[in-house]
Amino acid sequence: MTGRAAILGLGRRGTRWAEACQKAGWEVVGFDPDDRAGRTLAGDKTWHREQTISGTVKGVDWVICCLPERLELMRTVVRRAQAAAPEGAMIAVASRTFDIDAIQGCSIRPSRVFRVTEDDDGALTLDLNAQNPEDMRNLVKETFSGLAAVLSLSPASGSEVAPLGQSKEA
Repeated sequence: MTGRAAILGLGRRGTRWAEACQKAGWEVVGFDPDDRAGRTLAGDKTWHREQTISGTVKGVDWVICCLPERLELMRTVVRRAQAAAPEGAMIAVASRTFDIDAIQGCSIRPSRVFRVTEDDDGALTLDLNAQNPEDMRNLVKETFSGLAAVLSLSPASGSEVAPLGQSKEA
């Protein structure tokens, strides 16, 4: 599956996600308030940088938020991204600290928000809940399985959140 992804936060995690999306054949647009962030990304036709969140998420299919672990910042960015992105855009929030309920609690369209966690061993875990309808769960599973293959990641086992593509019970 290919698409257009916005990466919000171009530090180490954001750069890794941007590179994975590029390798998967996606067009990638990124934003970070620090001009030094994301400098290692290739400047070819599949990548460009925007100066605002709204400019970054315009016309994308997926938004991947790779922000500092501050809940109010995450909530503000998710709201701003959903306000400017197409109504059908999916929002993935990379967070090890906050669960999906805390992240979705502020969103405009909570059914389109989920959490993704990459552990120290590279295992990828998706955190979905009852607010994510089955068709969206399947879309997230399919899309992130493809990205996990590009990243050479595998689902985490023994986690409280569901392994790749499965939903957490509400």
